[in-house]
Amino acid sequence: MRPRAPRSCRAGGDGGLRSYTGLVTVPLPIVAPSILAADFARLADEVRAIEDTADWVHVDVMDNHFVPNLTIGLPVVQSLRAATPLPFDVHLMIEDPRRWAPGYADAGAYNVTFHAEACDDPVALAKDLRSAGAKAGLAIDRDTPIEPYLDLLPSFDTLLIMTIKAGFGGQRFIPNLLDKVRTARQHVNAGHLELRIEVDGGIAVDTIADAAEAGADAFVAGTAVFGADDPAEAVRRLRSLAECAAPRA
Repeated sequence: MRPRAPRSCRAGGDGGLRSYTGLVTVPLPIVAPSILAADFARLADEVRAIEDTADWVHVDVMDNHFVPNLTIGLPVVQSLRAATPLPFDVHLMIEDPRRWAPGYADAGAYNVTFHAEACDDPVALAKDLRSAGAKAGLAIDRDTPIEPYLDLLPSFDTLLIMTIKAGFGGQRFIPNLLDKVRTARQHVNAGHLELRIEVDGGIAVDTIADAAEAGADAFVAGTAVFGADDPAEAVRRLRSLAECAAPRA
């Protein structure tokens, strides 16, 4: 992750690092624009438009099996990786992630997230990803309870909580799914874990503050960024809203 200058917030934050627990220091919010909402004919240009403001690039990989949609795969990720210095946040909505996930780490992805519903041994795959040089993320879909996976979180760097049903962009945000974020944040704080809690689905100017207040600190935004007249400014606004709504130590 590239360093970023501290920012201030009208809500009174100092723009620096926050500690939720007194022991674990949580950095400023991450905004990860999803290229699922970008113009696929101009992916490199679309990503360059947000290079100076985005923290990560979110890459949705769908296989038409685990989810009904089909998007991009490893060759596109490899090509795009050479076009930007931004860290890649790869979200695998695929069957058999144990087979395919390490390839994305080898391709230079910063963070590789796979779905708990698609993997019978998430901890083993997390170890494989870390051995390959990537951060390991665990995704929880809309209809999956989070409680069975809380004890696995020390093995992960990111917990991605879907705030829609995985598989399609442009869906409406489901507010009651933030209960999972609150549960996860309480567990992370109680265990003093260094873990990003990421939300994905319907994140926009009217929803990001609620997600941040619930305890999320990484935000996937597709249409809200690439559907804006000025994508870079859209990222700035989303981050500002998240910073102002984040819980204070």
